[in-house]
Order: sequence, then structure tokens, then C-alpha cells
Amino acid sequence: MIPATTTISLTRSEFAAVRAYVQGMPAAMVVPRYLADEADDDDDGAESALRILLALRDRMVQLAHLHGRADLAELLLAGPGRSNRGMDRRVDALGELERLGTAAPRAQHGVELWFAPALARRLRNAGIVTLDALIGMANQRGSAWWRAVPRIGALAGGAINRWLGEHRSVFKGDDGKPLLGAHVGNRAPLAPAALGPAMRQPLPLESLSEAPSASAPDAGSGCPYSEGVTVVKAWLREAAAGRSSTFAAYRKEAERLLLWAALERHKGLRQLDLDDRQAYLAFLARPEPASRWCGPRAPRQQAAWRPLTGPLSPASQRHSMRVLAALFRWMHDNGYPFAARWPAQAAETAVASMDAAAPAAVTAPPGRIPLSDDRLAPFLSWLQHRACASDGQRYRTAHAAILLLRDHGLSLERLTSATRRSLVAHGPACGTAQETLEGADGASHPSDVLASGTLRALALHWHDRDLPWDGSGTEEACLIGPPAAPPTSRARRKRAALPLGGYSVRGLHALLAAMVERYREACDPAFAARSPRDLLA
Repeated sequence: MIPATTTISLTRSEFAAVRAYVQGMPAAMVVPRYLADEADDDDDGAESALRILLALRDRMVQLAHLHGRADLAELLLAGPGRSNRGMDRRVDALGELERLGTAAPRAQHGVELWFAPALARRLRNAGIVTLDALIGMANQRGSAWWRAVPRIGALAGGAINRWLGEHRSVFKGDDGKPLLGAHVGNRAPLAPAALGPAMRQPLPLESLSEAPSASAPDAGSGCPYSEGVTVVKAWLREAAAGRSSTFAAYRKEAERLLLWAALERHKGLRQLDLDDRQAYLAFLARPEPASRWCGPRAPRQQAAWRPLTGPLSPASQRHSMRVLAALFRWMHDNGYPFAARWPAQAAETAVASMDAAAPAAVTAPPGRIPLSDDRLAPFLSWLQHRACASDGQRYRTAHAAILLLRDHGLSLERLTSATRRSLVAHGPACGTAQETLEGADGASHPSDVLASGTLRALALHWHDRDLPWDGSGTEEACLIGPPAAPPTSRARRKRAALPLGGYSVRGLHALLAAMVERYREACDPAFAARSPRDLLA
């Protein structure tokens, strides 16, 4: 299936052939005279000649629609003229169409004018009727917009992206600015560069060059921008301590501040002051210019990458300030000087003031208070009830995961990699020493380190995954894993490579967050847990 048509270009001979046809000349005579290369010498030559002329006529009708001349299109679709007046009108229409020449795509054009019929039908079924709507979806969702359109795959989606990119300069708004975002179809690799005001676009942290030499706490010379990159990377190595999810979350907040300080304030990390803090908070609430800072998710090594997907909510702003408070506190503890001091104290004051200004319903306490078993019991009872349904796989998974988190005091990250062998080896959450228990078959059995309710929940979850709970060969199977792989090629490859693997941290967090949200909507809007983190023991 060809996803997009090329620019319609018709020759003078083709216009002359259709002109003779609408004036009444038989098709079998027109094609040999004007289109000798396309003549067919077989017995069905007359029928073949008519098909050639009708195909040419259809291309001219499409050209008329591209120019917004529905009147010319109607004349040509009416067929040959039946009177001298009718013939003259069609000849004049063809002459005017020939003078209009090649048409360029316009935002208001329907998708069927530029894409193959089957592809245009699928776009229309998804509510994408015009090229303007297609551009809007691409700007909103990025180069992978096609994932939201049923029955359009990567091949057709990539071809449409290339076509949109080739006509990027054609699609312009009333102000003359391009309608298509710079991130759409832009798969060019990012080249490393030095952080500074002269950067053409924001770059991820790993693409920013560090200071020429190791930045010492008392360094007062050299480039303040690259020094900040070195400081942030040193802080990440110590603060994340090898935890990938923590590293990604902290890196995101630190690189945003580094880039904003350099590109918008022309300052290094050490030079930021309290006025900059207020300006940065305003920036997070409304990132401007959006074309520079915002865009859909994209690989970090591609030019389509942007630091933000849009304005941050108040809760996300508070989270950002907490992470930056940790950064500045680390800098203060390690002796890094500040020119005007936006130190830990100032960052923590900002967090406190934001928390005080937040509505009581969404205020996050400075420290997490674990839910008691009594307060969590109704939620677990609701999960267990929903898990009894035949389609309750996700509820059974969530129920088993929460019981494990509570019984063994695990973090989400540790739970995603916990196996039956590691569970037994580490023993119960109370911390008593316990050796690995092995049965006669040499397999590890966790029945002595788990409560009976947790054991039953895990057995049900493993049944959903078609894994034998008491069978051999599953000691290295992750305790919690997706019952079925999502219908994507990436998920299938992951399942093939790790058939006994578990959830990613993000996947498990999303599952538990959905369960909490459903419970709050269905049963208890005042439920104390608002995120999976609140469920931890």
C-alpha cells in the first residue's frame, strides 16, 4: 500500500488527450495519437485505451480538488460534452486547470486527496479528516502518532512522517510559522555540544560536555556551564547509587534546570539566585517558548527530544523542587560555593511554601507515613473480591504484589526483580536469619517465609501466568510478572528473551496506581493512599 501520493504532474500531451476525449473523439483513436507509449495492441485495445483516459481524467479531477476548484472537477466528471456548448465548457476547464499547474498540499485538504483510499479511510475513521488534523495529532503525540490509529502500522506511519517532513515548509499558519512541529519526523542524531547560551536546542545530559578537568568544590574559574554538568553527574552517581529509576527521575529534574539556566538566564548552576528560583517555578508552570522546550516523548539520542512534554502540574512542580533541594543540599555538604545562594535552604523553603499553598486534598506531607493494616484492609478486601472474577487477572496481580510489599518491606524496584529463590534466601521481613529451605527435589520453597494469604495470592497469580507454583525449574522466575504480554512487537521480544521475567518498575507502578485510582472512584474517595508509594510498609 502506497501511503502518500506524489505531487500530481501532468504533461501537455496528457491534457491534449483528455481534451480530444471530451470533444467526442473515440478513445481507441485518442490514445495512439496523443499517448503512443501507452497504446495497447491486444484485442482489448479499445477497452484498455478507455481505462487509460479515465485514469488521466481522474488525476485531473484530483488536481482540480487540490486547487480548490470543485466546479472544474464536476465538469470533468460529467464526461464528454453532448453539445458544442458542453464541449467548449470542458475544453475551457481543461485549459484553466493546465494554467493552474502543480498543486501543493494545504492544511485544509482532505486526507483522501493525498493518501491512498484504504489509508485515507482508516485516518477518517479515527477522526483525522484533514491534513490539519493529521498535523495536530503528529504535533501532540510525536512521530509515533500512528499508534493511536487502528490498522496503521510503522511502515505507513513512517512514510507519512517523511511526506509531512518533505512538505514542512508548505504547511504554515496565518503568522507564517510552520504548522508542523520540529520534532515530528526528525530522527537526526544529536551531536554532543558544550552547554551554553549559544546552543541551538536543548540537549540531554549525556550529550553535554563536562568541564575539561575534574571540577573541584573550590573551583572559581573555567566555564560555569560545563562545571554544572560535572557537578550534576557527580551528584547523580552518589544519589542514585545504581538505581535506574531514581537516576532517571533525578536526571530529568537536574538537566531541566541546567538547560533553563544556560539558555534562558545565561547562568551556570553556581550563579543561580532566589530571583532565578521564582522565575524557574514560573517556567515549569508555563514553559516558553514551547517549540524549544516542549514536545512528545522521543528517544534521547534523537533531535526530536525535548526536556518537557508540557506545563507541569503543581504536584510535579513540588516534586521538582524537592529533587533540586537534594541537589543543592549535596552541593552545600560537599563544599561547592554559591555566588548568590540558591542553596538547599532556599529550595526547601520553596517546597514548604508550595505545600502550604496547595489545597488540603492534594497536600503531600514532608515524610511518608505508612498505612496501617487496618486502614489498608478495606482496599485489600476490595481487590480480593474483584480478583474472584474470571477476568480479574490484573486484580490478582495487584493483590499479590501489595501483600509482598507489605510482608517483606520491599521497594517497587526490588519487587520487580524478586524471585522465589531470593525471597526464601532473604527470609521474612522481621530480619531473622534463615537458610534457604530445600525440599527433596532440591527446589526452594517459600511457604515458611510467607503468610498463608500471601501464599494463596501468589499461587493464583502464578496460575494466571501458566507457571507451576510448586514445580521445579521456576526458582529464578520473578514473583510478580504480567500474566500476558501486551500485543506489541517489543513486548513479544521481551517475553521471548525473558519468559520468566517480571514487570518493569514503570509497569508495576502503573498497575498499582490504576488499582488505587479505581478503588478511590468506586468505594472510598478519601482513601489515604494516593500512589503506590503510599502502599509500602
